[in-house]
Amino acid sequence: MRWEQAARVWEAYPRRALSRCTVCGSEATTAVCSASEIAVHQRFLQRFHRRRLKRTKRQTLADRAEFTQDDVTAIVECGGCGHVFRARRPDADDAVETYAGDTYGAERLAALFDSQLEQFRRKLPRLRALLAARAPRVAEVGSFVGGFLAAAGEAGWDAIGIDPGEEVVAFCRGRGLRVERATAPEAAIAAGSMDAVVIWNTFDQLPDPRPTLAAARRWLRPTGVLALRVPNGRAFRAAIAAARDHSAIGRSPIFTALAWNNLLSFPYLQGYTPASLDRLLAESGAHRVRYEPDVLTRLADEHTKAWAAAEEWITKSAWRAVGRIDPHHAPWFDAYYAWPPNHDDTDRL
Repeated sequence: MRWEQAARVWEAYPRRALSRCTVCGSEATTAVCSASEIAVHQRFLQRFHRRRLKRTKRQTLADRAEFTQDDVTAIVECGGCGHVFRARRPDADDAVETYAGDTYGAERLAALFDSQLEQFRRKLPRLRALLAARAPRVAEVGSFVGGFLAAAGEAGWDAIGIDPGEEVVAFCRGRGLRVERATAPEAAIAAGSMDAVVIWNTFDQLPDPRPTLAAARRWLRPTGVLALRVPNGRAFRAAIAAARDHSAIGRSPIFTALAWNNLLSFPYLQGYTPASLDRLLAESGAHRVRYEPDVLTRLADEHTKAWAAAEEWITKSAWRAVGRIDPHHAPWFDAYYAWPPNHDDTDRL
């Protein structure tokens, strides 16, 4: 994106402003990536994936090199708590409006569904081990293409999704999945009716997560569990710092790893670290009961060249191995939270 185009983007969103830290409210920040570096990363990503796809069009680049949050803005780290975030972000109304209008096309949605279904079939036993109910009831905030909902349905769970996106909701319903088109604070889910609330790959896109956390806390039964999956701001910060030792972006294997994990250009509003996420959840009395380091779900599909699919597998396997040695440096992580019985502190969210 050229600079004059970026300026027009900001003019189109008059409510956008320089943001404070979402977690602790501090205005003291240090730069992780400048806006000019992010612009370079975006151009690199376009070339990177075009070279690895058999054919390219807008739909095949979606969630590879083109993202909902792709404005050219600096990525910063909070001096108070270490949280990583975009220096400019939309307010909640702007964000919902943007996500509601996202379009991918049926072919790309089907490919994303297959990849996510594969991923969540593996994750389901980890969540199941934390739940008391034999046939759990679960709500997913940001259900997107419905991969988790389908995996839960296969296991006999009662699952409902919540998502504001018109196209993705229609896609899920076409596959027989139960999805309400809404945001979490608006959703018609009864208090105390859920064994689990899951927010996979969506929590980082919330300008203000507290209303969604309050809704999730309200829906959960006393023994319920909240599962969050987010990109790791700490890992991004460390990888960018290490990559600067290389003189050219295309020559660094770190940039290849960042690209395959959708971290290059950091197309997210929030980059939670394990510590900053714990701090945010502690506001309401929640405590972490499990932490799982991870990598991004598979990007390769029928349009990916064979050598590129192998490159993705090797790259992610290597970073997964790093995550086993130091879990806090995995590119993605899943964190599971619970509240003490009879604890009620949702007014602070």
